[in-house]
Amino acid sequence: MLKLRLSTCALLLILTACAFARADEAASPPMATHARPLQMTPVPTLQRDVQPVATPQPTTTDAPVAIRCPAEVDAPPVRYTIVAAVNFAQHSLQAEQRVEYVNRSVQALDQVVMTVRPNSVPGLFSLESAKLGTDDLPHKLVGQRLTLDLPQQLDPGCAIQFSLSFELQIPAMDRDGADIRKGYLGYSSRQTNLGHWTPTLAVRQGDAWLLHDEIPIGEQGVLDSADWDVTLNITDAPDGLQVAAPGNIETSEPGHWRYRLPAARDFSLSMSADYNLTTSETEGGVTIEMYTFDDALIQTDAGAINSPAFALDVATKSLGMYADLFGPLSYSRMVVVQGDFPDGMEFSGLVFVGGEYFRGFGGPTSYLMMISAHEIAHQWWYGRVGNDQALDPWLDEALATYSEYAFVEEYFPALKDWWWSFRVDNFSPEGFVDSTVYEFETRREYINAVYLRGVRMLQDLRSDLGTEAFFDWLRRYADAGAGRLVTPEFFWSLLTPEQLNATAGTREKYLKQPQIVVIAPGN
Repeated sequence: MLKLRLSTCALLLILTACAFARADEAASPPMATHARPLQMTPVPTLQRDVQPVATPQPTTTDAPVAIRCPAEVDAPPVRYTIVAAVNFAQHSLQAEQRVEYVNRSVQALDQVVMTVRPNSVPGLFSLESAKLGTDDLPHKLVGQRLTLDLPQQLDPGCAIQFSLSFELQIPAMDRDGADIRKGYLGYSSRQTNLGHWTPTLAVRQGDAWLLHDEIPIGEQGVLDSADWDVTLNITDAPDGLQVAAPGNIETSEPGHWRYRLPAARDFSLSMSADYNLTTSETEGGVTIEMYTFDDALIQTDAGAINSPAFALDVATKSLGMYADLFGPLSYSRMVVVQGDFPDGMEFSGLVFVGGEYFRGFGGPTSYLMMISAHEIAHQWWYGRVGNDQALDPWLDEALATYSEYAFVEEYFPALKDWWWSFRVDNFSPEGFVDSTVYEFETRREYINAVYLRGVRMLQDLRSDLGTEAFFDWLRRYADAGAGRLVTPEFFWSLLTPEQLNATAGTREKYLKQPQIVVIAPGN
């Protein structure tokens, strides 16, 4: 089993002695030669130690509203304070949202633009008001684009605070014409999910605000990090309702929950009265909470198969391993939720893993292992280091898929050949890795090019550079890109001229644009 936490000269000699064939020239890469003992599976627990805190309920009008120049020195670029009144039975909510935004660009702004993902579906979102203090803030909402006209220019380095009031009708996951894969914003008979449910500041790029058209293939989000303070006041809910949400829990009592989540690209959550909660903890002290349903326990003639315990073990081990490889997780809690929609989906501090993977669990050679490790990896390749998911999707998806393979190398080395055959070679992937989501006609073509050809490219890059240099590169990328939105040019800029020369053939093989325009890492 390959020990990826590189620390000794002996290990370096072992690793550099390994010759890696190109993934598309051999059925599967050769096995590594170094092993370390597997950790024992943590024993799940059934209780979460959360003490109710008597915290005053925040409002969106309890602070002065102004354009401040300059902004406070330690002010985050964006801060959201949200108080949401949720009617669980009616699948609706009314929210007051305060937005504090610092103009970090070099241009004065006379408008602020927000992305409203729920408004891509008619009838879900209704903006009741936008205000600067007590004054109405002129605005226009067209599709996902909400444009707010400012009463005076917002100069570089200055901050503005404004408020929104909106209503949201949470859609049924299985409604007519719905893309069930986007059930992260929707409800089933036993689960209500709020993913990408609130307006967020669009990213300012040059002299424009960056928003992409939404299509069924891939993802189109471009999100900056922000600080979140979210209060949920839930009514008309069944007894025993549980809220699965990331961040620091300020209040947790029947009907009232409050969370703070700093430096996150989103704040998403799930609610159900039917969850079974099990927990574990990494060696680094991060708590993993696993929310699953009864049907995740597979009944057989030989007894019940506990797929949640396996998924919890994978989440715990992968989280610890990725922290060693790519840097510590930004949060003290990690939430994993069994989703009532296909596949998986990543959010800051929370991931969904599709219920079909729990119900179809058949041991390590199953999608439950792969998707769990993949979605956890997105805490680094999406959560920590951001990218344009529409134009450069390989920067998060190929890296998350390769992290999945690294997990197999570490904990299931005998399955490495199986992984390449089952996960990659079985689909005979084609296409350029650096394609945008808009260049594919089917989801399968997109996955083949971006995920699967992407993971082959990364394996070839590892062969070009050597294992130690390869993972050192990824660690430096995770550190230098933390909290930022980066581009492929930034990724390649962290290689030396000698390394760029060594990887030229691989780039030529997999990329439409193999010639790299190197930028300074600080840019």
